[in-house]
Formats: sequence, C-alpha cells, structure tokens
Amino acid sequence: MSIILAALDTSTAARPVMETAMRIGQLTGADVQAVHVRGGPLESVDAPESLAARSEVPFRLLEGPVGSAVLAAAGAPDVIAVVIGARATPDGRRPVGDTARRILENAVRPVVVVPPEAVSPGLIQRLLVPLEGTEVSSRPVLQRLWPLLVADIELVVLHVFTDTTLPAMLDRPEYDLEILGREFLSRHCPHASYIELRTGPVATRVAEVSEEHDTDLIVLSWSQSPAPGRARVVREVLSGSAIPVLLLPDSPYNVDDPAGPMRVPS
Repeated sequence: MSIILAALDTSTAARPVMETAMRIGQLTGADVQAVHVRGGPLESVDAPESLAARSEVPFRLLEGPVGSAVLAAAGAPDVIAVVIGARATPDGRRPVGDTARRILENAVRPVVVVPPEAVSPGLIQRLLVPLEGTEVSSRPVLQRLWPLLVADIELVVLHVFTDTTLPAMLDRPEYDLEILGREFLSRHCPHASYIELRTGPVATRVAEVSEEHDTDLIVLSWSQSPAPGRARVVREVLSGSAIPVLLLPDSPYNVDDPAGPMRVPS
C-alpha cells in the first residue's frame, strides 16, 4: 500500500492541504492518511481530526517538535509523498514558514507545498513541468515524476531561455523555435502534451504559463540546499504560486523504489 501523508495544523490552511492530498491520492493511486502534531497537552485537535473524518481518511496524532515528527512520519517506507501547507495565512511575508522550510530541506520523499489560498477545482488534470533542457537536469525530473502517476494527465513542459542559453542565430524565429520545441520534447519528455518556449525571468514565466494553460500542479526539482543563491527559482515560484507545487528532491533514487531517494535526513 502507498500513502500520501497530509500534514494538518489547526489553522484554516489545513483545508486546502487536505483537499490537495486527496487529489494527489487520486493522481498517484495512493491512500491518504492525515497526521497532526500536537502543540501541547492542552491543545484541541478537534479541527484537524474532524477535517480528516469528513474526508474519510485515517487520522494519526503525532508528538514532538513539528518538523521532526512530520519528517519521521514522511520517511516511512509506504509513504510516497507528503502534503504540507506553505504557511498559515495568505499574507505571510516568506514563501514558506520555518517548519515547512525544514521539512522541504530534509524530506526523503517528494513534498507538495500548498498555499493557504489554494482552491480545489476537482481532479488534477494538467501539470506544468519547467525543465532546463539538458539531459543531466531534465531526465531525473521525469524519472522521479512518471512512476508516481497512475491517472491520465496532460503534461505542459516549459523551457525558459536566459541570456546565456538563447540560441544566437535564429533565421526564422517562430519556425526555428517550433523545431527546437519538437526536438526538446522528443529528447526529454515524449509524454508531454505541449511545450512552451519563453524568455525572461524563470519564475515569472512559470506563473504566466501556469495561468494560461490553467494547470493544477507545478512540478519542480530542487537541491534542498538552504545556501544563499541556491534554489532561487523554487523560492520565487513558492512565493507567487496560487496552486500547489510538487517539489522532487534532487537526490539519487533507488531504482527499486523510484518514489524515494536514498538519503538520510540531516
């Protein structure tokens, strides 16, 4: 049995987390389990427990520091992904809260980050997958993503050219870019339905294409490094996205267990 873990808190952000976890369960064919880390002996757990009951999923109460408890639960062999809230309120100043950041930096499973303002439209039907366009960077993303999916979905691939990667000579820009797009898909993502080739700031173009194609989920790979200057695109996408973002840890995967990287949390 495979499990999607929904980490619920006592804020209003718990509802979109639960709804997204149910949709990820449908996408992956996995069961959903809700967990809540008790903040203290006097804390009421009625809200997250009732939310899980209404969704008809098992509920488990965890003890200990929130980040450590969720990471330990997410590391169980049958868990293939964990769904967390980005922050408790929509007007938070940072892309994710401190607890979410710790989980993201140390999780050994893919993590779905849900903004508190996310609205569930139903099934996840269209995924946006930004790819850098090199064999080294593109193939691992798809190798991590594809084994997780059981539902029929549309993949929208986005490649954003920067000043250093834009082809210098384009005799017929529209025609030449169309050829580049077809070659990109055939080489890196033959399952994709569309490809968008754009120029400019990557996070801005991710937001634009996501809105234009009405995507339900953004998929990104990242290094899990908190160092300054690393994962800038991930932070900017998390900061501006109104839809859930699936982050795939950029770590070597066990070929017998493609849902989980072989890495020990720090």
